[in-house]
Amino acid sequence: MNAPIPTMTATTASTRAQQAFDALLSHYWNEEQGLFNVRIPFVPAQHDLPSDPFHYWWQAHALDSLVDAFLRGGDPLHLQRAARLLDSIMRHNGSLTNDYYDDMEWLALAALRAWDASQNPVFKHAALALWTDIQGGWNEHCGGGIAWRKPQVDYKNTPANAPAVILAARLYTRFADPADLAWARRIFAWVETHLIDPESGFVWDGLNRLGDGAIDRDWTFTYCQGVTVGAALELHAITGEQEYLAAAHRTALAARVQLANSVTRVMPDEGSGDAGLFKGILARYLAQLVHVTGDEPTRHWLQANADAAWHHRDPASGLSGTSWQVTPHFPLDLTAALSGVMLFEQIAALEREPL
Repeated sequence: MNAPIPTMTATTASTRAQQAFDALLSHYWNEEQGLFNVRIPFVPAQHDLPSDPFHYWWQAHALDSLVDAFLRGGDPLHLQRAARLLDSIMRHNGSLTNDYYDDMEWLALAALRAWDASQNPVFKHAALALWTDIQGGWNEHCGGGIAWRKPQVDYKNTPANAPAVILAARLYTRFADPADLAWARRIFAWVETHLIDPESGFVWDGLNRLGDGAIDRDWTFTYCQGVTVGAALELHAITGEQEYLAAAHRTALAARVQLANSVTRVMPDEGSGDAGLFKGILARYLAQLVHVTGDEPTRHWLQANADAAWHHRDPASGLSGTSWQVTPHFPLDLTAALSGVMLFEQIAALEREPL
């Protein structure tokens, strides 16, 4: 039997989040560039994708973390830094948009949260402009769905579709355009039909990646579960329809059953690079489920992960690694550090804003 999870006070949760965020900012923020360095130690000539040396979608989640920090502590410098980061992303990318629909969705979601927090019109403009471009990714290959990237229009996956549901639904709640709600419903229906296991609610990654019509059932990623939970919750909030809430609960349970360590309950080490972000994304949307429904098993699961991650930070830097059960190894990608920060911020938010 697993030991009970001790109750964490709001002060402790907030202190953890603050210390984790401070470590992130201290070690990764590049004041000269207005970006977060993609790894430490940082060697500018070394990066994984020559076409994207600053990693557009990693920066989007860093922007989200600046918003989290502002919402927790109220320091306006975080929003000023967020505006600078958005400008730097556009400068380094050459434009606001890029070839990857999922990447643009992450930036649009972060920008919309930044607009909510600041009412700075640059964030609203970015979110709306990105959404306009994202809608062009829908096509009828594989029965619909948004493509993963513009040069590969017949490959559809959860990361390019479930976040689009979240974005469309949030835009609808803010600007009341019925077309956005229609988009959210349509995209979610496509994900549910093609990429959610009808038996368990577990979410598969993608469809037709190799042009053979196959579903990547062996690609079992935490973030696919997270964004699907988030998508279902957004639609339930708008419509009140219980099937969306049931879908969120089913996928959250499936994620815990299939992905958590059976003894420690800690989420898996999915590796460095892009995968370093996956657990943080799941944590963000699991926390939303807890906030909306008071789901105690999910709350305890998140707390178990937060406790493990806290106790396995690097003692010198205070940073989390790709595993929340092992002290980090260096060089350390921004993604892994961000996931730890995202986890601690969600626990703090739950203690700050209980159901």
